[in-house]
Amino acid sequence: MSHPLSSRVAPWAIAVLAATLLGSWAQAEQWAYAMQTGHGNHSIQVDVDSLAQRPGYVAARLLYEYYWNAGNMPASGTTPRSALVDGAFDCKGKRFQALSRSEFAGAEAQGAAGDTGHWALAPDRWKAASADPETDAIIDWVCSVAARRLAEPQAGSMP
Repeated sequence: MSHPLSSRVAPWAIAVLAATLLGSWAQAEQWAYAMQTGHGNHSIQVDVDSLAQRPGYVAARLLYEYYWNAGNMPASGTTPRSALVDGAFDCKGKRFQALSRSEFAGAEAQGAAGDTGHWALAPDRWKAASADPETDAIIDWVCSVAARRLAEPQAGSMP
């Protein structure tokens, strides 16, 4: 099944929502286009149904879609076409860290599975919003949507 947002959404569009099924996850997910990176080699979508208040952070699943070409191909390593990331967002502290990442050869988290990693929430793994414009934008996007969708107040800072 082709994902309806993967190639027809204007950069930085925020309000577009779509539903899709993803391979082995086989559950209804509501993907919202969050951003196209400034350098243009990938976009990020957020599963708004995955937003959840956890102790000390807001959880969200992200879908990265990569658009490789000769001009922006990584120097070495694998080149996934897409990746699913389960992230932790400290909205008050304006920080993010990935808790898992699974790469795929195809778009929309389909095709052959590639590298996968899982990490525990750790104080030294937080990436501040000030680290780069993309991190700042995705933290702002997720935390803004979470503030409207979640009944509980936003998470306090984790050490």
